[in-house]
Amino acid sequence: MVWTDTTDGHQSQSCCNHVSGQYWIIGLPKTVTAAPGDDVILTCQVDPELNLTERTVEWLKPDLPPDPRDRLRGEEYVHQYRDAGEVLDLQMEEYRGRTMMFKDELKHGNISLKIFNVSEKDEGRYRCYIPKLKGWTQSSTVSLIIDKDLTKTGTTEMTLFSTNLQTTGPKEDLNDLGGSSDRSRLIPLVVFLVLVVLCVGSGLYIFVSKRQKSKVSKVPPL
Repeated sequence: MVWTDTTDGHQSQSCCNHVSGQYWIIGLPKTVTAAPGDDVILTCQVDPELNLTERTVEWLKPDLPPDPRDRLRGEEYVHQYRDAGEVLDLQMEEYRGRTMMFKDELKHGNISLKIFNVSEKDEGRYRCYIPKLKGWTQSSTVSLIIDKDLTKTGTTEMTLFSTNLQTTGPKEDLNDLGGSSDRSRLIPLVVFLVLVVLCVGSGLYIFVSKRQKSKVSKVPPL
């Protein structure tokens, strides 16, 4: 299995400024690539840490089109946790018996979802959502890619999301954290190269000017 869109290869990420009573839902990494038959974990975390054992938590596939045969049918879930338990009556048929949440981690704000024995039908975007959460966001999206060329790894265990998140700014796009760091390292190099070009150009200009003045001074008077 491959996790991407992380900073320095770690799955713990910097997030946002903590404002009293305001929360973020963070799905990182943003993309998970797995082989057919793998068990995958879609990682999602509330920051700052919040006890969610009595809250409603929903996992959905937002890109699924409505069923033309039953337009009155309500929304179906990949997985739903409500009233301190998992709710199966509204779960999509193809996910029954294949999903689980980490109940002991809910008290720490960890709402990650594990899907067993994935196939190409499971590919797509997944949205973790907490209704009525007071905060900057109420949901986050993680993409699952099924790569037939990958070797099946069986049950893949991973370190669950770290709840000790550091802050960088409430409106910073989490997807750009790694890119911002790279750009900050490139700025001094660009400035140095510009200075070198300016120095070389100035030196050439002075040299050419002196040569021209020297030639003019050597021309005999008429």
